[in-house]
Amino acid sequence: MEGAEGDDKGIIPRAFEQIWSHIDRKTGVEFLVSVRYLEIYMEEIRDLLKIKNNKPHDLREISGQGVIVTNLHSQTCQSVKDMLKAMKIGNQNRTTGTTNMNEHSSRSHAIFQIIIEMAEEHSKTMKVGKLNLVDLAGSERQSKTGATGDRLKEATKINKALSSLGNVIYALAENSSHIPYRDSKLTRLLQDSLGGNSKTIMIANIGPASMNYEETVITLRYSYRAKSIKNTPVKNEDIKDGRLLGLQQEIERLKQLIMEKSNGAFSANPDEGGETESESEDEINIEESQKKLELGKMEVDELAKKLKNLEKQMVHGGKNIVDSVNENEIKLEQQRSEIAARKKKEMEMQQKLEMEEETCTELKQVFASLQQQVDFKKDKIKRFNNKLQSIRQEIRDNHEVYIKDRQEIEEANDEAGLNLRKWFLIIDNFVPTEERSRLTNLAQFDENIDNWILRKEKIRINPIDRPLAHSYRRPISDTAIQMNATSPKYRGENVLDLKLDMPLRTTQDYTPPAVCPQIKSIVTDVIRKEMESNHIVVKMPSHSMGRTLSSKLEQEGKYKQATKVMVDMHNYSIKHFLLWILSLIKIKIFVQILVTFGNPRRAVTNDYHSPKTHEPLGC
Repeated sequence: MEGAEGDDKGIIPRAFEQIWSHIDRKTGVEFLVSVRYLEIYMEEIRDLLKIKNNKPHDLREISGQGVIVTNLHSQTCQSVKDMLKAMKIGNQNRTTGTTNMNEHSSRSHAIFQIIIEMAEEHSKTMKVGKLNLVDLAGSERQSKTGATGDRLKEATKINKALSSLGNVIYALAENSSHIPYRDSKLTRLLQDSLGGNSKTIMIANIGPASMNYEETVITLRYSYRAKSIKNTPVKNEDIKDGRLLGLQQEIERLKQLIMEKSNGAFSANPDEGGETESESEDEINIEESQKKLELGKMEVDELAKKLKNLEKQMVHGGKNIVDSVNENEIKLEQQRSEIAARKKKEMEMQQKLEMEEETCTELKQVFASLQQQVDFKKDKIKRFNNKLQSIRQEIRDNHEVYIKDRQEIEEANDEAGLNLRKWFLIIDNFVPTEERSRLTNLAQFDENIDNWILRKEKIRINPIDRPLAHSYRRPISDTAIQMNATSPKYRGENVLDLKLDMPLRTTQDYTPPAVCPQIKSIVTDVIRKEMESNHIVVKMPSHSMGRTLSSKLEQEGKYKQATKVMVDMHNYSIKHFLLWILSLIKIKIFVQILVTFGNPRRAVTNDYHSPKTHEPLGC
């Protein structure tokens, strides 16, 4: 903003030159230019042009003048050099610090005020203008600046003031009914510049680096909102006092005023009643006394000014008039001393009143803060109640989910238990003991996958030979062979030995008809001769003998031989059974022929099968 010397001057020196060039071009106009320089450090106002006994200054709002800083030093300037010199002195007194981002970082907000008063000759009005050059401290992130200790406190105050300024700009841009000027001293001082009778120009600095992307966006939004504020400035004109009247009228008026003073218009002693009355009565009458003192002061000042002007004017006047003026000056001096004493008492009372007002203000602030705390606590309790209700609902939902999950887990556990018992049953009955021990030693639990795994087993040099079938359909172990006869679970076949329950008999055995003994003997002889002639020997081996031999061979492990014995026995029985049937057929035919010849009166087919006749055949 300040730039360098020569052609590279900044905006501030060029603004100073423009002001004085405009003053030089005006003729017939009187100007009074004064400057003030202050900084806002840690929310305290400091005077940068007068640092001796520099105590924090207060803000006051005066009707007609706006917000002013009390006891702020004002320096009159006659040229551009005077203004630059004043700014240089203020910059040297300004508070700066070192951070990671800037070696000479400003730790306060600075305001350079230029006040210009202008009055034209033979005019009853006076114009007043004010130029505020504001340097706002940079708002940087703590992570980038590395601020700690006092630097961190300074950054906190700076960010608070900038936040208040942003709120004011936002409220002005939105045409809000309430503008929070009083949130910060910075916004309070810039009240006229932001939303008052003024024109405002904001210059925003941004960085092109990508690391400053967020700060650049925030700065642009900040300036865009400030650009949305619309002000309509008008000229500040004050009517001048009637001090340039004719000489005759002023003399007559002066005489009248002097006579009033001499007659005791201001002869009231400031101590009258003051010492006898209590402090409460002084506080009640303080406003009236203040008004009287202000009126008296104004009248005395006006008289002094007018007398000085008259002295200049009366150089060419008569001597008697000068003598009368001197006498009036003596009386005015006396009245001034009286007014000074009254003013002193009024100042004491004013200080006391200010102290009481400050106490009242502090109490109001305490009450407001307590009320805010109560509201905050209520809101906090309300939020906690809502959160408590949501947590209770969540607990109920979680309990329902827990019950459902527990039921599912119990069902899964029961099913897993059934499967486990089934696998244990299979392992106990079908997996050899040696194999089970080997797999148990190889099993290992992997916590990463939460499951059991089998370690790799080294290749055996002498693997176990595959067991032989021993005439069974599938391979079988020696243990199963030994336990085959005693336990059905070790058998490869015929696991179940079921015996059928015979039904109740509903038939009778066949009873052949009785044969005459003579015929029976004849038939027996014939059959014997027939069998002898054919060399037939009917010998039916017993099946019990074959089964006994087969069981004995099975116990000895000769399964093939036992099977062969059973097959041979079966074939032999069928063969001899067929021969026996054939012999019976031949004998039957012979018997029928014999019966027919022995008893020709009977039909063989009827009598032989008739159950009613039991007489011997042929008798």
